[in-house]
Amino acid sequence: MKAALISGAHDLRLAEVPSPVAGPGQVLIRVSHVGICGSDLHYYFHGRNGAFVVNEPFTPGHEMAGVIDLDPSGRWAPGTPVTIAPASYGTAQPGIEDRKYLWPGGSYFGSASTTPHTQGGMSEYRAVKSFMIRELPPGLSLRD
Repeated sequence: MKAALISGAHDLRLAEVPSPVAGPGQVLIRVSHVGICGSDLHYYFHGRNGAFVVNEPFTPGHEMAGVIDLDPSGRWAPGTPVTIAPASYGTAQPGIEDRKYLWPGGSYFGSASTTPHTQGGMSEYRAVKSFMIRELPPGLSLRD
């Protein structure tokens, strides 16, 4: 499959990469649209986003929409339009139990904050954890 890869400042290219496979607790998404975030622009223009330096090629993009390609659990039918909540949570901490996105050790798709870097959604397909799926309401297009 094709994916966009950032390898450093001003180094973005389209490349052939292995197609993902939905593992246990995952769903395979056929990606149709990916937003470009400020962090994506920093990775492209500067090779870094704050302290997070691009040390290896990675696929940017954490805002994405697409359709279910395969859900091994059978919960979602192929073709179901979805968007993705791109965060994995770290370890719960006292005082912020209700703010999972602040727990240490979490990550976001399309980020050089981890090693290996966390791959994003600028690709033809993306396997995601099933809890990240958000089905789109009727009438809302994938683009919107």
